[in-house]
Amino acid sequence: MSEANGTAWGMCAAFGCPLAGTVGSENKWYCFCHANKPSNFNDAITRELREKQAHIVNAIGILRIHGCSFYGSDAEYRAIQQLLIGADRRDLLMSAEEKQTGGARAWLLRLERALVDACAGFGEQKPIPLTVPTAPVIGPTRASNFHPYADGAEA
Repeated sequence: MSEANGTAWGMCAAFGCPLAGTVGSENKWYCFCHANKPSNFNDAITRELREKQAHIVNAIGILRIHGCSFYGSDAEYRAIQQLLIGADRRDLLMSAEEKQTGGARAWLLRLERALVDACAGFGEQKPIPLTVPTAPVIGPTRASNFHPYADGAEA
């Protein structure tokens, strides 16, 4: 552990974040998803990474551990493929152009960009609507023929 909050060395300073800390801020290291976001959104971003984007997080981890190199072994490459296909994210598989140029680093950047996009909405102020949402009106909307004393009873 590297810090008083129990964060493992090299990991993001946001509690529970599974990504490595890569951006320094306020004497702490944050991942690219938590960096420059208000701290009150840390839990929501971490939840997004752990629950909905775990396949991309794991793929990034494999790529980083192996230094963006698959020379000598395709097992790691196949593991990443299975993660992404299993999560129905075929759009994030290594492209033909990246395969030809040996662009595992370009692939890593594309995967990281997908995480940044997934967490982009956290920390932004949502606009307050100018009108109050109401239920639809049932029945007449005006009372042009309404006569409270139509039956002749006077009060």
